[in-house]
Amino acid sequence: MLHSSNNKDERNKKLKVKAIKIENEWNEAIKSGLNKESVFRIVGLESELEAEKLKKVREQVEVLSLKYNFPTKNDVANIAKLLIQIEDKIDRLEGQLQEGAASSGQTQERNVVKVILEDMAERQAIVSSLLGHDEKIVRSLVSDLDE
Repeated sequence: MLHSSNNKDERNKKLKVKAIKIENEWNEAIKSGLNKESVFRIVGLESELEAEKLKKVREQVEVLSLKYNFPTKNDVANIAKLLIQIEDKIDRLEGQLQEGAASSGQTQERNVVKVILEDMAERQAIVSSLLGHDEKIVRSLVSDLDE
């Protein structure tokens, strides 16, 4: 019995050594096969084709979003940016109203007009509240918001 146990252990050790040797040979073969310039060219061409496909899909989504009236990723991003701008304006107006609470109503109106004019200079989305003027919404372009 002891003799057969030794044989099994030796056989397992030899099998393990052979398995490690074969694994290392396969790893080297894979590395040498992948480290060729031709493989990189093929992968590069495939990635360019995939990028072109993605671009076409994005364009189709844009067309479909107009037809079926659903928002795209860019639409949601633009709305988020506009909401942030609106929150900033509300905070500024609240601050100015708190500062102007002690002063007269005419001073408060001037402050509101000043904030609106500042927003117009920054090309942010605003609604004019000046008497005699039409309400206008001025939106920044996507490229302007990203800068």
